Amino acid sequence: MHQPVKDNLEEYLRGVSGRFQRRLPPDVEKHLEVCGECRTELKEFERQTVALRALRTPADVEPRPGFYARVMQRIDEARATSSVWAAFLEPFFAKRLVLASAVLVVFIGAYLVSTEPHDLGVPQRTRVVQTADLDNTTPQERDAVLAKLVSFGE
Repeated sequence: MHQPVKDNLEEYLRGVSGRFQRRLPPDVEKHLEVCGECRTELKEFERQTVALRALRTPADVEPRPGFYARVMQRIDEARATSSVWAAFLEPFFAKRLVLASAVLVVFIGAYLVSTEPHDLGVPQRTRVVQTADLDNTTPQERDAVLAKLVSFGE
C-alpha cells in the first residue's frame, strides 16, 4: 500500500459502515484509480472492518446484580481455605528457604568433616600377652594373671 492511502486509511475506515461511507480525499481517489494493488487492499480492509463491527455488542454489558459480592465472597473463601503450606510455594519465600537449607547442609558437612575422629576404634598397635600354662598354676596365680589382664586395657 502506498503512502497517500496509508495516511488516510484510519480516518476512512472509521467512517465505513453498512449504509454510510466517508469520502476519500481527491488525491487518494486519483491514486486508487491508477493503483489496482491499493484498491484491492482497501476493499479488503473495508470488508474486514464491516465484519469486525458486526461482532460488537449492541450496548455496554453490565454484570448481573450481586456479581461483585459473589466475586468478593469467593476471594474470601479462597483465602480462608488456603493452608499454612501455601506460604512455602510463594517464590520469594521458597527461594530463601532453599538458600537457607543449602547453607545449613554446607555447615553441617563442614562440621562433620572437620570433627571426624582420626581413630576409628582400631588400636594403633596390638600387644600380645602371653600367659604361662595356667593349668599347672595355683588358683591364686590364675587370679593374679586375670587381674593383670583386666587392668592391662585401662
